[in-house]
Amino acid sequence: MRTSRGPRPHDPHSWESVPAPAQTDEPVEVVHCAGWDPATRSAASPMSEAVARARDAAGDQYAAVLFVGGVARAVVEVCWSARHAEVWHIDESGRRYRGVAYRRWPDGRLRLFEVRGWRYGEQDTPEFAGENPTFRARVHRTVTATVEQVAVSAELSSGGKLDTWRDWQNWPEPTRPPDDVAVPASDGWPALAGMTGPVTVRPGPDVVPATFPWRPPHPLRPRHIEKVVTDGSRFRTQNGRVQTIKRVPAGTIRLPSGKLLVADPGWLHTDPEPLTATVSPGEYPVDVFELAEDGKSAWTVACRVTVKDAPVTSWDLALLEGRHELDLGDGEFFGNPVDTATLALVDQAGVKAFQQADIDAATAGEAVFHRLADPKTGTDLVIVPGWSDGSYPVWIGRTGDGAIGCFVLDFRVPELAGAEPV
Repeated sequence: MRTSRGPRPHDPHSWESVPAPAQTDEPVEVVHCAGWDPATRSAASPMSEAVARARDAAGDQYAAVLFVGGVARAVVEVCWSARHAEVWHIDESGRRYRGVAYRRWPDGRLRLFEVRGWRYGEQDTPEFAGENPTFRARVHRTVTATVEQVAVSAELSSGGKLDTWRDWQNWPEPTRPPDDVAVPASDGWPALAGMTGPVTVRPGPDVVPATFPWRPPHPLRPRHIEKVVTDGSRFRTQNGRVQTIKRVPAGTIRLPSGKLLVADPGWLHTDPEPLTATVSPGEYPVDVFELAEDGKSAWTVACRVTVKDAPVTSWDLALLEGRHELDLGDGEFFGNPVDTATLALVDQAGVKAFQQADIDAATAGEAVFHRLADPKTGTDLVIVPGWSDGSYPVWIGRTGDGAIGCFVLDFRVPELAGAEPV
């Protein structure tokens, strides 16, 4: 595996990038399969081209290992239901060392999402050794796919680590991977991996693998959120304790503009943005949910604004203007940041209606929630103390017809991180 210097001469620091191998015009053999087996360093559960094409069309995951001269040079992982494809280059020891990930956008084009690379010091160094990649470049785009910036995280050749930003024209490697390309056919991946020679496909069984050695990346999804906002639900924690969800009615919130804003109550003067998902102007019930053990409340776990009294059948991440899930990696989310361990809910029309002194006075004490009302704007401020500073997601619960059924502010308390419903 070759390495070369990444930064430009004007950079105060330097790192060793993990570039792709040189392009080749040698013949390529494609083996469709479940994925790359890191233990045997071979294609896992081969499948026929017909099975791969069917899975591609259905959005299901599959993989293709690309052989040149009988040696595996790359593996491509594909799952269109996750809008994901990633080209992994393989070194002479059979280890994946460089991944180039793409996202499939609504216009059907593949756009570069992230490059990750690992430098292995020895021939027997395990695959993906170390907590993080040696080099990572994440491309951030607007909702129209325009590149905003490239986030770079890299180990320095002199030791230590550097986190910085680049613009698109100043790519942090000698060569930028292909971008904004058409989606290849299931046998068309070699070109994206830099293999331009004639392609043949190895026959395989017409069998769908029972298991896959990789998991498609997904942004964070709510965990047992229906149970979290159900009074009386019980959870068993990882240490065996059983805790119960307790609903605390918090009155109603007036949303005269239908635009709900969730923010730290100390930051309302900074003009925070409302959620992009709007509802009809009106007054909606608010409930706070606590986690209790032996009848004693220990954590505030969620706050719900009920919009429609109907069963929720699906959940989405609530977003702010300009944000989109194609910008998120595995397990990531856009949250609402706080530095007072407290969040407030208010209609956008009332974001500047409440004085900080009144907010501070209203939040004195240990109540589960606090309320303020402004008759001039016809808005309410509902303040819910959480458990820590950080960033919390808001989930949109949708009914069977796609309408908004509720908003749920998820405090993601540690007690529920690994707990399961009883």
